[in-house]
Amino acid sequence: MNIVVLVKQVPAISDIKIDTKDNNLVRVGAPSMMNPVDLHAIEAALAVKDAVGDATITIMTMGTALAGEVMRDGIAVGVNQGVLVSDERMAGSDTLATGTILAKAIEKIGGADLVFTGKRSTDGDTGQIPPALAQNLGMSLLSYAESLEIDGETARITRKNHDGLETVEAPLPAVVSVMETMNTPRNPKIRGKMSAKKAVFQVLRLEDIGLDSQQAGAAGSATKVTELFAPEPHPVGIMISGDTVGQAVTKLVETLASKQLL
Repeated sequence: MNIVVLVKQVPAISDIKIDTKDNNLVRVGAPSMMNPVDLHAIEAALAVKDAVGDATITIMTMGTALAGEVMRDGIAVGVNQGVLVSDERMAGSDTLATGTILAKAIEKIGGADLVFTGKRSTDGDTGQIPPALAQNLGMSLLSYAESLEIDGETARITRKNHDGLETVEAPLPAVVSVMETMNTPRNPKIRGKMSAKKAVFQVLRLEDIGLDSQQAGAAGSATKVTELFAPEPHPVGIMISGDTVGQAVTKLVETLASKQLL
């Protein structure tokens, strides 16, 4: 079984700069880390490998050479190999172009029986890449998985739906987006960390995956960011306390009265 896990490097801080020329996040020079939920996607892939035995896991990311460093976290816990999709002409790609690029990259390495992603990234927060991949690859889509079971050629997940859980199944090959609550990522061992440091990743450029500059970046994007801004911070609440319930209630009344709310 061939398994691909898509991961992304995201800013490790919330206070990052915005490029006023193209309204994109300024990632160069900003502290970065792996998108947190992607760690659970890696663990989901490893769990399938443990269950089926004969499986190869490829971790893949799109970005600069520095972005590829996050893949070492996957190698350290048992992922077999990494692929970096990197080309300066990909900069500024929206989710439509990104979905096309990643799908072509997966096809280039021989396709996959399972593709794991996190539910969404903390920087873009669109959740559009899993369905874009499924569409481009002609695969089934199983989203927001809380658990996963592989039964022969069928993938079965459970996910929350309103106030309950639903079970959904689809034939392989499939794209599965996972939730943070799906599992607990395993910790790397010393040998795994050493292997991760030495790992050499395959690098794919546009020509390697059969695309040109008009199918990536701003030219290949259907959307354009016209404005980007950080949300206004919510006001900090006031904690009312007292030695007894009566004292707390008295302080609450006094506070509300001082603000002319009573």
